[in-house]
Amino acid sequence: MSTSLLKKMRCLHILWLALMLNACVAPLLLMSPQGQLMWALLKPLVGLNPNDVGLFEQPLIKDRMQALLGDNYDTTMSLLKTADKIQQEGPLFYMVSTYTPVPEMAEKAGFVWNSDTNQMAVMLLTGGSPQIISEQFTDQAEKLVPSWPKELADYTDPQKLQQKANTEITPLKEATPIKEIKPVQ
Repeated sequence: MSTSLLKKMRCLHILWLALMLNACVAPLLLMSPQGQLMWALLKPLVGLNPNDVGLFEQPLIKDRMQALLGDNYDTTMSLLKTADKIQQEGPLFYMVSTYTPVPEMAEKAGFVWNSDTNQMAVMLLTGGSPQIISEQFTDQAEKLVPSWPKELADYTDPQKLQQKANTEITPLKEATPIKEIKPVQ
């Protein structure tokens, strides 16, 4: 082979490599600086216990959660601290409580951060119905609806909630009729 052909092939390999690396980095470059920090914080922690790594004490998470949840912060955090791992499903990083230490307040909590939109959202399940609290950004033209991982998506679908409610209703035993009521004298 001639040296000019080798140079052309080497240039093509370098160009191909540059395009591949650019495709990996491009999503990060499109994120806001805060989104990049969240990605850098959460990505290496996927699969780990959020309590073991002190995730909820990180100022980047804690400050946004306090602003988002307001009065619901303590209840939500007591539920989320029962989550046993940080999970990822596509652009969604999430945690789901495994049990409830405060059943009178809520049965389940889920936290989701969408890396595509840099939006945090929390779902509190109380009495079988979800309460969704999500960040809304002031520079948006329309309301941003949060995305949910499969594990939490059923709680946001009205049809699935209705089906679940119908299956949880147990039929009453057949009542025996009252024969006769005698007046008291």
